[in-house]
This record gives sequence, structure tokens and C-alpha cells, in this order.
Amino acid sequence: MKKNLVALPIFVLSLITWIYQSPNRDFNYIIKDYETNRIFLKDIKISIAPTHISYKQFLIVLVTSYVGHVELRSAHRRAMPQDLLKSMNATRIFLLAHIPEKEKHIIKQEAINKESNLFGDILQGSFVEHYRNLTYKHLMGLRWASAACTKASYILKVDDDTVFNFDKTYKLLKSNISLDNSILGYMLNDTRPKRNKENKWYVTWDEYPRSVYPSYVSGWYYVVTPKVASRIVDEAIYHPYFWIDDVFVCDGFWLEHYELLECCFRYMVQKSIRCDHIVGPNGGKDNLIVEFNDAATRCDNWGNCSKQSEDALINSCLDSLA
Repeated sequence: MKKNLVALPIFVLSLITWIYQSPNRDFNYIIKDYETNRIFLKDIKISIAPTHISYKQFLIVLVTSYVGHVELRSAHRRAMPQDLLKSMNATRIFLLAHIPEKEKHIIKQEAINKESNLFGDILQGSFVEHYRNLTYKHLMGLRWASAACTKASYILKVDDDTVFNFDKTYKLLKSNISLDNSILGYMLNDTRPKRNKENKWYVTWDEYPRSVYPSYVSGWYYVVTPKVASRIVDEAIYHPYFWIDDVFVCDGFWLEHYELLECCFRYMVQKSIRCDHIVGPNGGKDNLIVEFNDAATRCDNWGNCSKQSEDALINSCLDSLA
């Protein structure tokens, strides 16, 4: 249930960014991949004003967000307001894509423009929102952050449905972790492509001709430096596009299942038991990131929370679900 956050040597980046082509690959195919993958570099619909960021920002938080997830973006802004981020020399950018044709009656580009003008924290690409375009969105964010914030200390990439404790993340990074040639994140090993055609994440053998993915860092939450992010982007342009962005790109802090995060949060609120975990899925509850960070802050400020072992958390959570 619990995995440690680990720092990975830089050579793992080559696995994360897809090294499966032959060394003798035809030059014309390389040029084709290069032109296809450059989509995330071109035709940005909404860019970030230079006044929104500092040249020497300590932390850039990149949040991949579906264009229609207005409430989730609102929750992130309430959990980590701009004034708080500014006081910590941090900034947050939401990564969006173009509104799909079938959803233009639900959300209008004018509304996204207004949201951007109000908060100044939206980077929107011209490619259409689709889970098969996630890699483009991911790389767009890394490319922007590594180019616009070259003197930043760290880049944190999260998904908009990920709950994370910002204060503990900040304190962890302030402890001067060396990530010059590394990624800090949740390691996934021996995962297999989905071969069932009914599965949303179905991958054909042509798309990925192997039975097991290389070890990679989950895209839900990981930290890199601008230097490493730039290397990932530079390398990615020349490799065959793969639409599952985690694989293409890239004590225990991570709770893998929503039920465990819910227990951890509930015990903080009801029993004053500290939740030492930093990251977990929101289970479809948009406001959980706000409630979780508020509870963790109260626990720290009041100093009245006790500690519970991981085994006790899991067992009590399983008992409550029985």
C-alpha cells in the first residue's frame, strides 16, 4: 500500500522518455516524429504573462487539468491561494488544451479566457483535449517551465484530481534535496499495457510492442529541476509519440488508494491523528484537496495530533470498510 518517494538516477530518464527505437532507425522516421511531437511547442492559445512569475522562483507547480474541470481548479486555488504561494516564492500553472467540438455547448472559450484574465495561471495548448493528447499537455508544461523559469529550484507536476499536502511538500524540498540528475516521485515497476479493447487505456501492439512497461515515475506527483525537465523535453521530440504520458515522460508519502487517504483525513479531523502522507487520489471529491490541507494545517498549528503507524491506519481503514 505504501511506497517510498525515491530519487532516480538520470539514466532512468531515457527509459521514461522511450528508448525503444533501433539505433539504426531511418532518418526520415526521426524527422517525422520530430515534426509530429513539436505540436506541444506551437500555437499556444493562452500563455502566461511574464509578470506572473519570478525569474528565480523556488517552486513551479504544474497542474494538468481538463479544460472543463473548473471546480477542481477552484479547489486548488482555495487550498493554495496565490498569496500563500507568493509568500513561499512559488507559483502554480494549470495546463489545459483546446475545447473539444462536442463540448463547446458546455464550456466556452470565452469562459476560459475570463478565468485566465482573472487568475493569470492558465497555459492552454492548441491541441484538442483528449486523454490521448495527455503527453502533449505534459510536455507543454515541462517545456514552458524549463524555458521560462531556468533559475527555479524545482518543478512539481501533479494532476488536478490529486490531493497533496503543499506545506509538507515545500518543507521537503526546502531540506535541500539534490535532484540535479534525478526525478523525485512514486516508482511503478512491472506494469503491463492494457490489451482489452474495452479499456479506456487500451494500447495496441503497434503502439507498444512489449508486454511490460519499463520502470517509470507516476505522473500524479513528481519533482524535477528545470534542467532535468529540459532534457526530457529535448529528448521527447525525437522519439515515437506514446499517448500514456506517465510512461512516455516520466518514510512513505504516498497513499495509493482513495479509501486510505479518506481514512487518513478523517482521523486527522475526528481523532487528531496526524496524517504523515503527502499524496493520494481524490476519489472524485473535488473539494478534498482543500479539506485535507486545512486539516493538516490545523494539526500542525495546534500541535495536538498524535502519530499512528501505517499498519494501524490500514487495518482500521479496512475495518471501517468491512
